[in-house]
Amino acid sequence: MARVETVVILLPFILTFICVVAVESGGLNLRRQKREWIIPPKTLKENVDYSNREYIAKIRSDEQYKSRVTYSLTGIGADQNPVNLFTVNPDKGLVRIHGILDREKIASYHLLGVAKYNNGSRAEKDIELNIFVEDQNDCPPVFVFGQSGSVNESSAAGMYKTVVMKVTATDADEVNTLHSQIYYSIVEKSASDKMFAINYQTGEILVRRTTLDRETQDTYTLTVKGSDMNGAFGGNTGTAEVVIKILDINDNIPTLEKESYEGSVEENTVGVEVLRIKAIDLDLMYTENWLSVFTIITGNEAGYFNITTDAKTNEGIIWITKALDYEELKVLNLAIRVSNKAEYYFGSSKGLEDMGKAYPIKINVINQKEGPKFKPTVKVVTISEDSSLVTINKVITTYTAIDSDTLQIATNVRYAKIYDEDHWLIIDEKTAEIKLNKLPDRESKYLVNGTYYAKIIAITTGKSAIQNGHRDNSHPGGRL
Repeated sequence: MARVETVVILLPFILTFICVVAVESGGLNLRRQKREWIIPPKTLKENVDYSNREYIAKIRSDEQYKSRVTYSLTGIGADQNPVNLFTVNPDKGLVRIHGILDREKIASYHLLGVAKYNNGSRAEKDIELNIFVEDQNDCPPVFVFGQSGSVNESSAAGMYKTVVMKVTATDADEVNTLHSQIYYSIVEKSASDKMFAINYQTGEILVRRTTLDRETQDTYTLTVKGSDMNGAFGGNTGTAEVVIKILDINDNIPTLEKESYEGSVEENTVGVEVLRIKAIDLDLMYTENWLSVFTIITGNEAGYFNITTDAKTNEGIIWITKALDYEELKVLNLAIRVSNKAEYYFGSSKGLEDMGKAYPIKINVINQKEGPKFKPTVKVVTISEDSSLVTINKVITTYTAIDSDTLQIATNVRYAKIYDEDHWLIIDEKTAEIKLNKLPDRESKYLVNGTYYAKIIAITTGKSAIQNGHRDNSHPGGRL
């Protein structure tokens, strides 16, 4: 019987450890050291509490298998303010966080992990540990305080909208994200808010209607809202009040209080105020849009009057600049026109029917009670040089005064000489008859170019001289 034998062959397995070696050209063998790194999250969210987690990152050096290694962190958030926000277990290398992150304060942390032997020497090259804080929409838009603007009344709207001002809001959330993208709007509280619009992207406030009228409303207070998330529902909002001042333009024609005026002035007066004329103008007071300019357009051809403006009251003042004579002119009819110092804005039609309007003014001349006067003021008497033709004490002329009011020969007056240097003349104090007192002498030293001068006056009721300076001139030997 054949016997079958079973042979068992034992093949021993030899376990071989392979070391990765780096060989430099110099022949030195450098063993590569390994260090493990547990990658932390690329970002940590702000406002989230991670303090209950065992760790957010882990560092470990292979050198800890050879000798005791101690781990530590350095950088802002570790050994620099805010200190100990991040810590590491010195034995295990577990990195923990002990507070809630706020991206608006610190957006990222750049730490270094340090591994040291007990003797204090570095076991490894420091490891970079970068932690980025993920933004959450936790900040509302904030406006610059006290923003204000101004715009002329009657400014253009429509496709030619006038830009009044630009409001600005900021959002502390991360830039170039929806969290910080602001949508501007006006919170309409009343009908007047509809006078303006706002560019939702730029914050520019524009005139929406052309009916801005300073005389109706000179200031607007708007509530402007900024919404992040580009205005999407659920975003944060911020508001601010914006004051817009409406600037005056000359869009109101000045008028006068009355349709016509009447005044009076005494004759023989100059430089006195005759009449004040009040102008009405709805534009801003004490500006050139309000200040009136008055012009006399008819009735003053002889230049009796001048008109000026009282800048405080906006009144026209008519002055007498040339004396009037009641006996010659008893009434003057003037016409005046009123305008503004500033040029009129023709974009408005308010009051155009009054532009260039003439206002009639009647000036009555008041008669003054006047004394007698000589007319003419100089009287010439010619006397022959032939003495045979001249008679002493014979009337050579009569020089009576006239009543200034009636233009008749004055009564209740007496006449007298006030100058007759060589006493040639005699005047009758009642009749004003003038006679020769002596024969004229052609060679007299009192002659001036062959003329002898004398002066007489007329005195009313014996009280005072009303008229003087009149001369009675005797010309011996003919008229010279």
